[in-house]
Amino acid sequence: MPDAAPPAAAPTVPGDARGRAATRRALLDAAYGQFLETGYLRTTIGAVTARAGYTRGAFYSSFRSKEELVGALYRSANAHQVARLRHAVLGEVERTRGEVPAADAVPAALAGLAGSVGAEARWFGVVTELRGAAVHDAAARRVLLDAQEDLLAGLVTLLDDVLVRTGSRLDLPTRDVVAVGVGLYERAFTVDEPDAAATATAVRAATETFAGVLRAVTR
Repeated sequence: MPDAAPPAAAPTVPGDARGRAATRRALLDAAYGQFLETGYLRTTIGAVTARAGYTRGAFYSSFRSKEELVGALYRSANAHQVARLRHAVLGEVERTRGEVPAADAVPAALAGLAGSVGAEARWFGVVTELRGAAVHDAAARRVLLDAQEDLLAGLVTLLDDVLVRTGSRLDLPTRDVVAVGVGLYERAFTVDEPDAAATATAVRAATETFAGVLRAVTR
């Protein structure tokens, strides 16, 4: 169950903007480690604050709830993942001077990342628990849907950018193609432990499948 909300009269922890930003960052870092170790459902605000070395009052000066905390982490993870993909994919486009179609450039870049997916797979374990909670908890459901939309939007922007740079186009909406890719990789993340060889093999297979999808719908 989510942690209870703080009393309505709980004071805001004083401090300048830099101090508040540092507190928020420390809490996010602590929460990330805690979520990975104990999962979303078993992680409490008390465990996060103890790990970060802050009080619950400091927590509530930055986040209103455990759901808001995991939502912020989810968006941070999305930004990291999209930036990592952007660096790899646009690097491939630049390397080939935009002369290779998106259907070849994107899978080539993804193949280069297939062997280092442990962090994404571990975070997906937390997301899976959040999905379970979202079935019965409206707050968790809002966080999940917002974060999923954030990830899709980032990936759609990236793929649209690649299409423009390579002079390619899709026969389907970009969002639909991206959603297929996300689904393929999420399934691969559930095959075995995050760093297991079977997981890496499944991710490579997902890349090959996604490459086939791209080639089928790209002109």
